[in-house]
Amino acid sequence: MEQNAAKIVSSAILGMDFKTVVVNNKAYVISPPTIYKIAGAAKCLADIGSNANSIRDIILSLKNSERAAAALSWFIQGNEALTEELSHGTLDEVNDALETALSLISVENFIRLSALAKNVANLTAKPKQ
Repeated sequence: MEQNAAKIVSSAILGMDFKTVVVNNKAYVISPPTIYKIAGAAKCLADIGSNANSIRDIILSLKNSERAAAALSWFIQGNEALTEELSHGTLDEVNDALETALSLISVENFIRLSALAKNVANLTAKPKQ
């Protein structure tokens, strides 16, 4: 676990914590998304049905390449400026790139951060006796 954390931190410092995706024969770099980028992408994908069991199922349920391209644009650039350009790729290319972008969100780190925040809140809320 500590070695994995050291690898993540080292990669971030060296600028190696990114993925490259190809859509319509053009390469795009996706860095680990910020909350802002995740929220923007989520806005584009908000009205997808909740019948899916995994992130892959959600992505595969996308039938509208423009909505998927808009979400991908958020992950790449932090806005919808690349939507038109990305929508010229195939739906499979855009879906695979979206899956890659979502893989950069570490669920394990999010859960650990949530637990830490809860512990800090408990410490500050309880007076010392």
